Amino acid sequence: MKNIFLKSHLIFSLLFLGTLFNILSAQNTRNISGIVKDLRGEPVIGATVVVKDLQIGTTTDLDGKFVLEIPHESKQVQISYIGMKTMWLRLSNKEFYEITLEDESIALEEVVAVGYGTQAKATVTSGIASVKKGELLSSVSASPLNNLQGKVAGLDIRQTTGQPGAQPVVLIRGGSTDPSKDTPLFVIDGVIRENMDGINQEDIESMEILKDAASSAIYGAKGANGIILITTKSGASNAGKATISASYRMGIEKIRKHYPFTNARDYLYASRLAGARGINDPNVTGRLEGGAYPYSTGNINYKNGDLIGYGYSRFTTEYLDDLIANMGQAYVDDLLHNQGYETMTDPYSGKELIFKDNNYQKDVLFTTAVTHNYDVSASGGTEKANYYVSLGYINAEGIVLGTGYDRFSLTANGNYSLKDNLKINLGIKHSTISNKGTDPEGSGTSTLDRSSRYPTTFRLYYDDGTPGIGESGGSPRNRLHELYYQDITDKSYITSFQMGLDWEILPGLHFKPSASYYMKEYVYRFFEKYNEFNKSRITREDHNQYRQVMADAVLTYDKKIREHSISAMLGMNYTVNNDYKLQGTGRNAATDYIPTLDPSKEDDQRTTSSLYEERLLGYFTRMTYDYKRRYLLSASLRYDGASQFSEDHKYALFPAVSMGWNMHYEDWFPKNFVNRLKLRVSWGETGNNKLSYSNTQGEYKTFLYGGNPGVLNSVLANNALVWETTSNIDLGFDAAFFDNRLEVSFTGYNKLTTDRLYDKALPAETGFASIKANLGTVQNKGVELSITAHPLSPSSPIGWEITGTFAMNRTYMKKLPDNGRDKNRVQGGLIWDSQSGTYIEAGGLAEGERIGGRWGYIYQGVYDTDEEAAQAPEDTKVSGSKLGKNKVAGDAKWADLDNNGIIDDRDIAFIGWANPDKKGALINALTYKNFSFRFVVDYALGHSIANIWRARANANARNAIITTTDVINGNIWWNPGDAATCKYPRYDNASDWDNGYRNHMRTIAYAGMNSNGNADNSAYYSKGDYLCFREITLGYDMPKKVCTKLGVNSISLSAGVHNLGYITAFDGLNPEQYDGQETGEYFIPLQVNFGVRLTF
Repeated sequence: MKNIFLKSHLIFSLLFLGTLFNILSAQNTRNISGIVKDLRGEPVIGATVVVKDLQIGTTTDLDGKFVLEIPHESKQVQISYIGMKTMWLRLSNKEFYEITLEDESIALEEVVAVGYGTQAKATVTSGIASVKKGELLSSVSASPLNNLQGKVAGLDIRQTTGQPGAQPVVLIRGGSTDPSKDTPLFVIDGVIRENMDGINQEDIESMEILKDAASSAIYGAKGANGIILITTKSGASNAGKATISASYRMGIEKIRKHYPFTNARDYLYASRLAGARGINDPNVTGRLEGGAYPYSTGNINYKNGDLIGYGYSRFTTEYLDDLIANMGQAYVDDLLHNQGYETMTDPYSGKELIFKDNNYQKDVLFTTAVTHNYDVSASGGTEKANYYVSLGYINAEGIVLGTGYDRFSLTANGNYSLKDNLKINLGIKHSTISNKGTDPEGSGTSTLDRSSRYPTTFRLYYDDGTPGIGESGGSPRNRLHELYYQDITDKSYITSFQMGLDWEILPGLHFKPSASYYMKEYVYRFFEKYNEFNKSRITREDHNQYRQVMADAVLTYDKKIREHSISAMLGMNYTVNNDYKLQGTGRNAATDYIPTLDPSKEDDQRTTSSLYEERLLGYFTRMTYDYKRRYLLSASLRYDGASQFSEDHKYALFPAVSMGWNMHYEDWFPKNFVNRLKLRVSWGETGNNKLSYSNTQGEYKTFLYGGNPGVLNSVLANNALVWETTSNIDLGFDAAFFDNRLEVSFTGYNKLTTDRLYDKALPAETGFASIKANLGTVQNKGVELSITAHPLSPSSPIGWEITGTFAMNRTYMKKLPDNGRDKNRVQGGLIWDSQSGTYIEAGGLAEGERIGGRWGYIYQGVYDTDEEAAQAPEDTKVSGSKLGKNKVAGDAKWADLDNNGIIDDRDIAFIGWANPDKKGALINALTYKNFSFRFVVDYALGHSIANIWRARANANARNAIITTTDVINGNIWWNPGDAATCKYPRYDNASDWDNGYRNHMRTIAYAGMNSNGNADNSAYYSKGDYLCFREITLGYDMPKKVCTKLGVNSISLSAGVHNLGYITAFDGLNPEQYDGQETGEYFIPLQVNFGVRLTF
């Protein structure tokens, strides 16, 4: 009874206290209400009303009204609406408030860079995309462009190598057939550059991508492939106080996935077992015991100059008893017990073999790399002046031994008001870059294409401790040998200065002259010390200097007359480019101690130099107009003259026009569903003047004929060359839905490149390999879609933004010169067409056909017995020694598509496309209090890839490639009965290409149809579609109280992982291939990074 009383008393007490709390709370709160309208008096539906510093808020109803209970002491509330300016309302004793939000949305206020100026984003009617600064800083990559893969619809970033500091291939809306030359123009603070090399991403304030001709036509002769505008940071007025920012980021990189190579034991077993059959090479003894190949014995008899005997042989494979007899038991015991040598039974002779598995690929060639990235900057200013100064240093190791990138950068920008109507701006940028790459020019090595696949039985070190050679002084070569004997300097010095004035002559009328000087100096030195494989002490030095001087004079006028806004620009540009190159080579120096040209033998010294200059003069104008920001119009015109063209074709005109309609400003527009809608259309023309004087005027060199000096015409002139011109039509819209929580941008385009500049091949009897010419019309057409969503309420404590991009681009040959062939086809040849039952022309370039097709022989399996193989069609594509001979068990079955009993080039078929035609990304960004989280995936669809490194390994090309796990996992045919389950034909230790039936490697004789990797068959092609898990990043901003105690303004921490992996059907290592093949390259590494940023 007592317990019941106590429980009842406790419950009553709690109820009493709760009631009392509610009463007291009610006394400490009050209700406010109000209505939120726009400038036209229309109610704003879904506006957020939040009490300052508290998570108390509400949203307006269908009439724009709200009611909110707030603490009595609250002094301010925030009213916000996506697409309108945020407003802070100071509270009084009133209970009802009428609030008007400015009718200019965030999008309207956002200003983007356009050619020679800026423009409000809402009035832009051409194809311009802005890049968020955070995207450029998402990894420690030395090239900020690598962080943009898939994130901007229509911007194609092709990171073709993992070499630190390497610039990616960049295409905007496809190329006109050559990606290496179809890259966009970069304009950095008004200075034209060929790429972003040396630019520190920490210094970038904004980046705009000018994708269509209407936006890039203002650059005329250089705008055919699009423009990337970059503006670096400048200071802001801060009462003279400086803001100091310092950051450190560290990245740890490693190869994401190794080649599926076997160990040395399995390599030796497969190679010597296959060799014992004597199919590709009947000289079994010579091949297996002659010491010539990595699987051969006979290395005790090795001799090359001073390198004599087993301890200095190239390979470690030997018969155990022969080695003991030759070198002694103690020597062999040391190899086995102290140096990691192994033994195995030879499937060929039955004797014991001794060998060393050096695990070259995993333990030597590919390493774990570390990147350190340091940045410090200072900015500040007053009402009259501001400044920004930064220093950056990055030291990036590569995942390939001995590679790396080292860069010091300086940026200094300043603005000063000389008078109320006269301002001056100055900018200085400098970078010193040191590169450490592979395969130095003239060295003959091929580290990643060949030595990365070299069998691991080769000797890493000789008995005296110096590195072994590998195969030879050329390739494949031991990377340790390269680094030991080669001295290489590879440096670049990049400097730019710019200065400009802004003189406001009259209200709205500005004169903006500017000048810039840009210089890139390149210094390269190569010297190889004496060794038994390269005895001539080869040396080479290059000293190149590129200089550009630019002057611009721009007059702008902005005027608003009631509801009408007009902006006009008139300007001129004068650019002079100078390119000076000095090169020297030498050999046969007397010493290793002076790695320069001077000690080389005089008769072996060669020097050459060249000096090139080109000039461009352009006049341009642009006018933009809008009425109430509803109806938008923009037009531009540029007239350029380029010195490279002949007199009759020196000048060209590039017009552009675009229009837009902001429909949501119409009084009749229903805003209950669609909050914003802009329709836009544009057309324009741009040019391409990427050619030299020698292309139009010819080139001549000195020449000795019969001992007498003469002049030789080395480049054939074509003074009929005209400008390559690109025209572009865009149709699109930008829209916002559901209270601006869903934003959509869509564009469809058709881009035509006419009179494309290309190198036309000439018959050998002309004495010239090619001549520069104009070739037909190339078409790029596609669509671009970008969607951004905010799934959670604006009042939610969790912020979540999702951005998805999609772009599709296909390239077609639209027009070719008449040549009498079907569709005026260039290159290609006859193939069998099963639908028509006749031979047709295919491949190469043809009118109306898409560019970039891949062709090959159709693989149908394996002949399981010699009897079955003897019935195979005659194969004209085998090696010379096998022509006319019967095939054998384990050889490949190739489809005889025309059923004529012969396998030849007419039996090839279409396999796929080299380039993906669909690309995009999905970016998730979440915030909660001081935490941020990013998860990014990107994708590519529509391409096929030939796995050339696998084909060459299974073919043992050059007799010197390690076996893949295909030889032990059932994928390779070994014995009758295997045909039912195997994936590939038989393996042979004698090169399938040089000595065999070409079961793995095939090539097509027709020009323009082979992959150049000799894997033109369906056995080694697979779909390249992929989904890449590109980035996971977690960030944290330290609380303000903690920062104050530590004496800093802010501290930001971050950690992330990049290039995690792929979902793909491709059986290679990297599906990010853009030429239809994976040969074996510097793969994009997995990267883990950490960062800290402090501001003072």
